[in-house]
Amino acid sequence: MLNRTPCVVLEGSGRLADVLAHVAGLPVTKVTLSVVHQLMKRFFGLEYESFTELKIIEWTKKIQDIIRMPQLLTVFRMSEDNHGDVDVAILQALLKANRSSESVGMERWERQLELAVAWNRVDIAKTDIFTEDSQWKSSDLHQAMFSALLGHKPQFVRLLLENGVCLREFLGDQTTLCDLYTQLPTSCFFPRRLAKRIQTEKSRRSQTLSPRGAAGRTISLSHVSDEIRHLLGSFTQPLYPLPGLHSTRYPKEPKEDVAVTLPPKEQLELQASPDPDRGPGRDSERGEETFRDPGRDLFLWAILQNQKELAEIAWEQSRDCTSAALAASKILKKLAEEGAEEEDEAEEMRELAKHYERHAIGVFNKCHCCDEERAQRLLIRISSSWGQTTCLRLALEADDKSFVAHSGVQALLTQIWCGELAADNPLWRVLLCMLFFPLIYTGFLGFRRDESIQREAERSAELLTMESLTGSQACTRRKYPVHDLPARNPLGLKPLTVSTRLVSLFTSPQVKFYWNILSYFSFLLLFSVVLMIDFQTTPSWREGLLYVWLISLICEEVRQLFHDPDGFGFRKKADMYINDMWNILDFLSILLFIIGLAFRLTTRLFYAGKVILCIDFIIFCLRLMAIFIISKTLGPKIIIVRRMMLDMFFFMFLLSIWVVAYGVAKQGILIHNEDRLDWIVRGVIYEPYLIIFGNMPSNIDNALFDIKACSVNGTESQKPKCPILNEDKMPAFPEWLTIILLCVYLLFANILLLNLLIAIFNYTFQEVQDNTDTIWKFQRYELIKEYHSRPAAPPPLILLSHIFLFIRRIVLQRPPNSYRAFKERLPEVEEEELLSWESFMKDNYLLSCRQQQSQSMEQRTADTANKVCTITELLQREEATGSVALVKRLTRLEEQVSQSARALQWIMDTLKAQGLHSKEEAPQLASPGKLKRSESEPNEPHRQEKTEREKTFYHVNARRLDYPDSTIPRFPVLEEKVPWEVDFILYNPPVLNGDSQDQTDGSEPDSVKRYRNPGGRTGMKGRGALTCLGPNLILDPVLTRWRDSERSALEFLAVWDQEDGLWTLPGGPVQSDEPLPDRLLRIMGQKIYDRIKTKVVEVHEGYVDDVRNTDDAWVETTVLNIHLDRRSLLMADINRMAENTVGCVELVRWTEVSSRTRMCSYQRDALRRVAELHQRTF
Repeated sequence: MLNRTPCVVLEGSGRLADVLAHVAGLPVTKVTLSVVHQLMKRFFGLEYESFTELKIIEWTKKIQDIIRMPQLLTVFRMSEDNHGDVDVAILQALLKANRSSESVGMERWERQLELAVAWNRVDIAKTDIFTEDSQWKSSDLHQAMFSALLGHKPQFVRLLLENGVCLREFLGDQTTLCDLYTQLPTSCFFPRRLAKRIQTEKSRRSQTLSPRGAAGRTISLSHVSDEIRHLLGSFTQPLYPLPGLHSTRYPKEPKEDVAVTLPPKEQLELQASPDPDRGPGRDSERGEETFRDPGRDLFLWAILQNQKELAEIAWEQSRDCTSAALAASKILKKLAEEGAEEEDEAEEMRELAKHYERHAIGVFNKCHCCDEERAQRLLIRISSSWGQTTCLRLALEADDKSFVAHSGVQALLTQIWCGELAADNPLWRVLLCMLFFPLIYTGFLGFRRDESIQREAERSAELLTMESLTGSQACTRRKYPVHDLPARNPLGLKPLTVSTRLVSLFTSPQVKFYWNILSYFSFLLLFSVVLMIDFQTTPSWREGLLYVWLISLICEEVRQLFHDPDGFGFRKKADMYINDMWNILDFLSILLFIIGLAFRLTTRLFYAGKVILCIDFIIFCLRLMAIFIISKTLGPKIIIVRRMMLDMFFFMFLLSIWVVAYGVAKQGILIHNEDRLDWIVRGVIYEPYLIIFGNMPSNIDNALFDIKACSVNGTESQKPKCPILNEDKMPAFPEWLTIILLCVYLLFANILLLNLLIAIFNYTFQEVQDNTDTIWKFQRYELIKEYHSRPAAPPPLILLSHIFLFIRRIVLQRPPNSYRAFKERLPEVEEEELLSWESFMKDNYLLSCRQQQSQSMEQRTADTANKVCTITELLQREEATGSVALVKRLTRLEEQVSQSARALQWIMDTLKAQGLHSKEEAPQLASPGKLKRSESEPNEPHRQEKTEREKTFYHVNARRLDYPDSTIPRFPVLEEKVPWEVDFILYNPPVLNGDSQDQTDGSEPDSVKRYRNPGGRTGMKGRGALTCLGPNLILDPVLTRWRDSERSALEFLAVWDQEDGLWTLPGGPVQSDEPLPDRLLRIMGQKIYDRIKTKVVEVHEGYVDDVRNTDDAWVETTVLNIHLDRRSLLMADINRMAENTVGCVELVRWTEVSSRTRMCSYQRDALRRVAELHQRTF
């Protein structure tokens, strides 16, 4: 504790700890030798008898020294502690010691915060650190924030954010974010991926790097960006700058993905460029603002290590929260698929992905309920914070079916599906207008532009009505549909012209779809006519038209393969194309058609070609199911059929085992050495398979045997081989065995396996039926997108569109048309407004979630349980405290009774001494309490003297057991034994004169007897480390000035003591006739020294409680004040002198006169007296 180490004493742990616990709350004057005697006798038991009086005196002195440092002493009592944990007591002791330390200002608060973070005690930080007295800046909390993040302490992170941490400042420097990624735990999958990537990069440069080194300082944000892009998908742009790229963005953020060839100018407008009226400078500003999104950076860091609570806090701080939640879902699902080594960890990632999908749905639902048009714009807005992609694209890539199935997303898809047509047009009207398009000019078919004009007119009329009634003008902002780009005209909406109405009708994805259905049915009709009626050796015109039709289908499949508006790249696009079952059917049907056509054009394989084309016709018919996915009635049923087909394949595997097993056994028993392959297949597979459907065989029963129906030797190709015959020309096989085998086969195949198939189908139906609507809405997107980008003309007329596209792209080298229905870059002001609105909706969503959680039955039960536990704990604590308080009250009552008995006894003794006697004998007033206390308390005549001494201040530093720069300890001097007037028989201090020690028998030399320390006993004789016996004079001059002309603060000239780490006054020892110390002359110089001699004012003179004091030598000080005018020439010389001391051993600086200044105790008292002299608060 002398080294300022805090101490925690556990009450009840026994021996000296209990002694300290009982005297901890008492003043030092109450901790007497007799009290310590009692307590040691109580807690040490029989061991107490072996203690010497000198040993107990030494322990009493140490206990008094400990009690004198309450800031370093904490007593843990189970009955009174509010928290009931030892770790809390230890932390509170550390905080209490830190608060009492010499450190001042924010340095002290930062130390306390570091301790609270290290111990992860948010409750202590809330009550003891983040108080009204503490004023924090964001930069003061950065180190604590960094430690809380690395320590995965979400409660502290939230507390720091609530108390002033600005994420923009905290993560403004890339170094902080790189350090966070560098110090990720090695148990996470993501740092291992980073190490592997860095090692691969180094190996390309012919350098070696260990995984440990790779995970160290070599991590840069470009490596993180590459890994995140791998997890999100190649359709996104890098989130962080790539090395070697420099732009006007902050700092060095790349404008585009440099891993691919930059597309032409028009394509950049779709993918990454701002609006046409914005220049590159504005784009750079947007990039800078996007890169400095700290919430996204922290959210990504937490998500990549699967930290749910930290990620939740960071998500609440992010701006683009819907995109962030969907991106987190995609990243977590990808990590669970690739990186999770344990199934539990993968399941946690999938659960967290579902959690953020629910967050995205919740925020979007709030947005959709508030404003449908804004919510739809939120879906297709290009998010520069998340790799130039959209919420809708992220949801599709993350396979978030529930989000896509939301009514707001489906409303957007329906709007895109209808194009410029109104979504509420009946189907029969659309079909009728397809056949008789002039009806669109009669108002028979509704258009969205017309509806927008009508709404605008109604709103204008309402505004005019309000203005006429109120007499004021209303200024409101117009709202337009998401995709109605011409409607964003400040002059008003323009109605559709004759040509635009016709183009809008036939370019609508809905109309394209219906034309393609009609075209596909016509194709199948033509195909069937050719196969059944007009399949000639020389192709007819119908067959030629069929070939042209197929070529148009092939061209359309090629266009779909290379059409990449989302920027996936050819490899990703090819993978997506192959993974689609309908594309596989398209490819297979076209391949079979080409093979059949090649066979059909030859004479020898003519018929084989027709057979192949007939089989191909079946595949083309199955392809019809994909067309009806858009139907709300048939679409879900098609999904169920697809799932059941997968189940049926597994069932066929099980069935084939029984079929082959029974077929081989039956064939081996009935037929001997059948060598015809076709009849082997018929007997082993075909006949057992037909038995399942009720076609019972006749060759296993002798009653139905007919020798004419079979061939004995198997020479007749049209007849099966006869069974093994006996002498009577009858089958010789055991009839009972074949019948038993048939019964067993039917039992397992017909009853067990078929019912198993029915059960599997039923389970699949029930499982899929609950999610069929969601799955159908999710798959509906791909069909809508396909027909949105599809040319308007149906096959075979679509060949004209393909020719046009070929000339445009290949010949003329023009970029493809940009489709802004699924992706749109908003102007900067509009995007900021939209993100602010989304953040407001997010806050509403989080508030509603907290309300629902607080009102849930589980939360109410948990709250009730916590309240019951708290009440029970309080009752138990109150009971324990009450018993302790009762014991204390009884003890005080016993003391009062004892004092009353002694007072009455004194009265009786006095009356007897004056000759007054009573007729009756005096009662015995002495009590057991008196007898007990009489053994431990001093005599009564000294009580008044003792009371007076308790009010007297005794020196403390002069009685420290360790004398400075000496191995000789002081004799322990107790608080009550300090005055010379008090007898101390055992007092035998050592003698120290400089470096020499003299043993003494207690007698004093004649030269020493005339010197006696005025402060009392010190435990050391001789002159010690002082220069002479008796008083050693020192002068402490305090040079002061006013900080400014307004006298805002009083400052003094302080000298820094490098050894002790304290500010000191420029004083020192002097002779009795010297006005100022030599140290001041050495520091100031002779010139300044001579000029300040005349300005001296004596403030205080007296004894100094110095650690070097002995019984025969002590330090006395005289505090002088030299107040200087800040505008004088002397002040200018002193300021130049202070500037010249920078870098020297003794640094001189003007410091404010304040109690917060780090100084020794007696010099701080001198400053207090100077402040009182100048009427300043210390």
